[in-house]
Amino acid sequence: MLQITKEQIKDILKKRRHFSDEAEATVSKIISDIEEKGDKALRYWTEKLDGVNLKNFRVSEDEIRNCLVKIPVRDRTVIKKAAERIKKYHRKQIIKQFSIKEKGIRIDFKAKPVKSAGIYVPAGTAPLISSVLMTAIPARVAGVKHLIACSPPSHNGTIHPYITGTLNLIGINEIYKVGGSQAIAAMAFGTETIPRVEVIAGPGNIFVNTAKKILACRVGIDLMAGPSELAALIDETANPDWIEADLKAQEEHKGGLVFLISTDEVKGKTIADRIKTGYLTIVNSIEEGIELINEIAPEHAQIVCRNARKIAEKIIAGAVFIGNHPPCAIGDYIAGPSHTLPTGGSALFDSGLSVFNFLRTYAVMEANSYFFQKNGIIAARLAEIENLKYHLMSLKIRTEFKLGGK
Repeated sequence: MLQITKEQIKDILKKRRHFSDEAEATVSKIISDIEEKGDKALRYWTEKLDGVNLKNFRVSEDEIRNCLVKIPVRDRTVIKKAAERIKKYHRKQIIKQFSIKEKGIRIDFKAKPVKSAGIYVPAGTAPLISSVLMTAIPARVAGVKHLIACSPPSHNGTIHPYITGTLNLIGINEIYKVGGSQAIAAMAFGTETIPRVEVIAGPGNIFVNTAKKILACRVGIDLMAGPSELAALIDETANPDWIEADLKAQEEHKGGLVFLISTDEVKGKTIADRIKTGYLTIVNSIEEGIELINEIAPEHAQIVCRNARKIAEKIIAGAVFIGNHPPCAIGDYIAGPSHTLPTGGSALFDSGLSVFNFLRTYAVMEANSYFFQKNGIIAARLAEIENLKYHLMSLKIRTEFKLGGK
């Protein structure tokens, strides 16, 4: 682990990017092809990019059953228990609908799920079943009726049995063997085979994120979740062996960023000497460390210091873990909140995936003449200031109305 200064960290942060001009040019071409040619283009790009020529994109019922059989009973039990923990947390997020009632007016706040959503599950060297759970379950809890999933096919034209089986275990059986930006485009526009959805959620590589960026005006997008990040703030109370394991766990994410910020120089350097990648910065105070973490605005922040709970209140991050015991890995799998989190500094303004990504909220307003007699003149004056003639007329015609006539 390389020891650097606060100023050098700022230079590193400037280079964090979810997108590139080259990726945008490639992805724009793919999106245009799929919008225009549907399945034909989808088949072409799947063969070109994934090396497999598929006649049927949809995973058959027989394939789903076969995948489920390949998951040992013990693992199915583990998956179900993790799913229940994640459901329990997200059920608490259901938005409370309410009404405001005053004399002459009633306003109802409504929250309804979108009708359909597409879950993107990236492929990798191992089956990312946690991404299935952390993305699909919030949609299920929100009440989305029609859920589909896309995941890249392997060279033999299949999706890993653990991914397909996990989707089945949480009630998603409409699964398509499509990956990358072509999957995002297919779900955004719809093709002859793949239905159009209203929201797309799930992490992915630079091409997936670029497709999300381009299509954000056409379909609901969860967030831009790029290479993983961890910033750990420690003092002399940190367990060095545990922090070492946590940082090494983060190294397992391809292209990820790891920052160790320590007020204890000896302990910080001891841990850093055991880590191959990432950056160590020694700070003079916890306040200085807080300021630096907030400059990073990382996906994950671990606070292993005295008064960690109070420190956490001042931290900007996608998710915060406090004390020696909870590592990021517990959040990756079973703590409850979704592990699909903002990266690249977007934690400054964005939030992790939740039930809210699959809900649309709106207000229903009902008023009578009493309300307009009392308040219409206020709205009318605002319309006058904005010089909107017919807004003013629309208001005054009601403000001047009295029961029994004008």
